[in-house]
Amino acid sequence: MNSQTLASEGESSSFNFRKTEYTGSDQMQINSQVGDVLEVAADVLISTANPWLNLSGGVNGAILSAVGPTIQEELHAHLKSQGISAVPAGTVVQSRAGNLPFNCILHAVAIDPFYDSSIELVRQTVAAALDLAIKAGAKTISTPTLATGYGPMSIADFGTAVAPLAGAPRFDGLSLTIVVRSETHRSELSKAISAAQAQA
Repeated sequence: MNSQTLASEGESSSFNFRKTEYTGSDQMQINSQVGDVLEVAADVLISTANPWLNLSGGVNGAILSAVGPTIQEELHAHLKSQGISAVPAGTVVQSRAGNLPFNCILHAVAIDPFYDSSIELVRQTVAAALDLAIKAGAKTISTPTLATGYGPMSIADFGTAVAPLAGAPRFDGLSLTIVVRSETHRSELSKAISAAQAQA
C-alpha cells in the first residue's frame, strides 16, 4: 500500500444505542456511531477518495463544501508534483483539514478506477491509513465506511474488512470510530464486526 504525505496539520459502551465498542482493552478500540463523520472530532479523519483525488461526492463533496477549494487544490498539486493524473488503489494521501475538527485528513483510495473494490483492498487501505495516522501522532481516528457509497461494498463488508485490524499489535492504543448514517447501518456493521472477531 502507498502512503503519501502532503502536509500535516458520546461515551463508548456496548449498551449505548448510538455508539458501540467492539474490542478488548489492550487492542485498538473499534467504535460505531451514527452521525456526520465531519462532526465527529478526532486527531485524524480517514476520508473516502477516488484515484483522481477529486472531492466530488459523498464525504469528499462534504469536505469541499465545508472547507472550500483549498484541500482540493492541495490534492491536485500533489498529483501534479508526482507527474501523475491518478494514484493506485490502496494509496493514502495526507492533507490539511482546514476548519474541520481534525489535525489532518487521510484520503484513502479503497476503489480502483472502475470503482471496484474488495474486502482485502479495503482492509489493506485502512491499515495503510492507520499506519500513516500513527506517523502523524494520532490516537483517535474517525472514518466513514470506505467503498460503500460509489464503491460496490456493503456496510457489512466494511465491518468484515476492518475487524481483524483490531488484533494487530501495531495498532494497540488507537481508537477507531466508524461513523454511519443510520441505526440500520450501525446494526449491520456491529453484526459483521462481531462475527468476524468471533471467527478470528
